Amino acid sequence: MSRNHCASSYQQQQGSMLVIAVFIIVVISLLAASLSRILSSTADGVANEVYSAKAYFAADSGMEYGIYRVLNGTLACNIFPVPPPITPFAIDGETGLENCRVSVTCQTINLPDGSEQYYLISTGTCDGGKIVAEHKVEAEVKL
Repeated sequence: MSRNHCASSYQQQQGSMLVIAVFIIVVISLLAASLSRILSSTADGVANEVYSAKAYFAADSGMEYGIYRVLNGTLACNIFPVPPPITPFAIDGETGLENCRVSVTCQTINLPDGSEQYYLISTGTCDGGKIVAEHKVEAEVKL
């Protein structure tokens, strides 16, 4: 009786390991897919932060250059409200600012007391292929 009971019990258990193995493979595959997606989104977030910081520093560099040129009288500014010209600021080859460009616009505002005020906008743009970041920095300079 025990032999028949053991044989029938063994036949009932055949295939259960296969179901358990398939279940474990599916669970591990889902975990691997979700981990891959998390790592991919984290990498994209870091790339966005890097290009955003590069664009900000490019715009800040352009602003410093624009203020320097205004103070030296070498930056051509249009009288407000005429649309300002775009003055390119070359940063090609600068370490850390690869694939970035800067443009500086300037407008002159004549004040009632006879003095002039300059309104500068520096726009830094960094292109990283699928990521494009842009920052603007604005300043007013009164002489």
